[in-house]
Amino acid sequence: MVAHSLSMLQFKVDLNPKDLHILIWFGYILRYSTKMLKLVRWIPPICDFGLNVDGACKDNPGECGGGECLRDSQGNVHMAFSHFYGVGTNMIAELRALCDGLRLATSLGYKLSIIHSDSQILVNSICEKKLLSWLSYRWWREVVSFIRESALMSHVYRETNQQADALANFAVKDKYNKVFRGAHNLSYSCKGPMTIDKIGLLNVRLL
Repeated sequence: MVAHSLSMLQFKVDLNPKDLHILIWFGYILRYSTKMLKLVRWIPPICDFGLNVDGACKDNPGECGGGECLRDSQGNVHMAFSHFYGVGTNMIAELRALCDGLRLATSLGYKLSIIHSDSQILVNSICEKKLLSWLSYRWWREVVSFIRESALMSHVYRETNQQADALANFAVKDKYNKVFRGAHNLSYSCKGPMTIDKIGLLNVRLL
């Protein structure tokens, strides 16, 4: 009965030898989860401009910020920002970053063909028009109206959204709102991911 109860058990952390010895004595068979490697990279927009957005939150809730990067089909950065939002949740940070990115692109006259976010929950909420929380309604409503009129929104892996992620983390660390015009004005911590994306280097993702 003990062996049957343990047959499908999987541990997320390594057991100490003593505990493992006891479980094996009861008939437990040690299993290892297998992971697959997948090579991924940022894909530039086919036409017009692409928008990558991301939110960062230290603890949840905690200090949060957002980052956005607007690039053309050659991978050139035209506009980017890092905004600090104070105390909030990770979902509010993601949504506010998307809203601010759409506002900025629209106000400057950039035509978007694709919007990328590494938050599957956010993408589903916008595409399916399902509000996640009333606390975020004002930003959610504005984003839905923008998306309806312009670009396609798509989910991407975190490894292909490192430029926006670096900008969001920079916002939380710096605690300022900054807009960067062109790649040469980006902070040093954000120039590495930009270079990786532009030259098309592959990133490794564990599945």
